[in-house]
Amino acid sequence: MREVADQTGLSWRTASVVTESLEAHGWLASGEADTNGKRLGRPARRYRFRADVGHVAGIDIGSHAISVYVADLAGTIVGSHRVKVSPHDSAPDRLAAAEAVLRAALAAAKLDGVGVWAAAVGTTGIVGPDGSVTKSAVLPGWVGVNPGKHLAGIMRCPVSVANDGNLAVLAERWRGHRADTMIYLLTGVRLGVGLVIAGQLHRGSAGAAGEIGEIHEFGWHDAAERLASAAPDPASDRNHAAKQVFQAARDHDATAVAAVERFAADVARGLTAMALTIDPDLVVLGGGFAYAADLLLPLLGERLARSCPHSPRLEVSQLGEESVGFGAVRLALDTVKQRISALDSGTPLTPAAIRMAP
Repeated sequence: MREVADQTGLSWRTASVVTESLEAHGWLASGEADTNGKRLGRPARRYRFRADVGHVAGIDIGSHAISVYVADLAGTIVGSHRVKVSPHDSAPDRLAAAEAVLRAALAAAKLDGVGVWAAAVGTTGIVGPDGSVTKSAVLPGWVGVNPGKHLAGIMRCPVSVANDGNLAVLAERWRGHRADTMIYLLTGVRLGVGLVIAGQLHRGSAGAAGEIGEIHEFGWHDAAERLASAAPDPASDRNHAAKQVFQAARDHDATAVAAVERFAADVARGLTAMALTIDPDLVVLGGGFAYAADLLLPLLGERLARSCPHSPRLEVSQLGEESVGFGAVRLALDTVKQRISALDSGTPLTPAAIRMAP
């Protein structure tokens, strides 16, 4: 207890009262400290944080798959589930699939919805402050949908909603490459970004920060389509066609090499504009085309070096398809912290109080 008092700056008596209260509410577990058989006076007690006292959920609603990760308060994943879906699914069908995946992940974690204290959803498109999608070029019928509101009833707690690029950059900073100011470049059949500035996620006033693709002169809106058109079978799925082009470029096919260089030039135009605006320490390449980092990173590095007085470090994400879901977990954990901080000093730290704190 003396060590707890010293570390917190509290008096011994206050530290004792606080730890006893936290233990009573399930936050701490205690036991006698190991003294190697030597004991003088009152036995010392050792406390440890019980990460399993509460849980959070991270939900990734994508165009091709839906994933849910359930984690304890230390961020350890204790249950998950993932299913493939079609980009052509209607909004009601996609929401129903998300609900089924969430229930399966909770079952895998041996929890019901009440055991979740906070949750977050990642989705494509621009997400407004109220959690509703205000623009989506990928998912049919998705504009106006608030997936968090739909799923909140299962968990009986408010659910945050964020753009997938924003959550990917949170995950990267948590479990991947770290920097105080960084750009996460989400590459694939569409292009997007997530921004961290001075250590904080930057969404903008209406959730549209980083939507550089809205400037069509940069070419982001159809860059992947033009890349895929260079495939031997351009009529196939665009992801598959792009993979063909990247492989052909590795085999030194002139048409494919030119297509990849054009794609990198398209990406670099928007990326350079953002790099000159926020001057990042780091740019992380992620998303569906991250497997082509061996081709794209050198090309992007060359173009950034030409225009940026301070050329940022370039890295490829190692989080793969888990990045958005892990970012949702991180956002939910941060939400728990914020709710605890918002509670009045006299309010007991009960699950119900934390779930519904502002």
